[in-house]
Amino acid sequence: MNDFPNSEVATRAIPWTTTAKPSRKPPKTVEQLLAAAEKRTGMLRTKVIANRDKQRMELIDELYVKYGVEATTGDVSESERIVELRAKLGL
Repeated sequence: MNDFPNSEVATRAIPWTTTAKPSRKPPKTVEQLLAAAEKRTGMLRTKVIANRDKQRMELIDELYVKYGVEATTGDVSESERIVELRAKLGL
């Protein structure tokens, strides 16, 4: 008996297969790169505006709480609430 495992099992190899590599995509033109950058810029601008609006609403809600301005029933646009808040802020 030898110390090596069965040489038949150890030397069994996976059959050689060739895989065809797909050809690379052609490089993008300057116009395509510009269009992609403009699209990304538009998406980022939308995210920034949404975040800014969210922060603004959070600030206004905190001011309502701090100055004790309660919502009025029937004031859908909150115009009365905003007028009251402005008066308390001295604006």
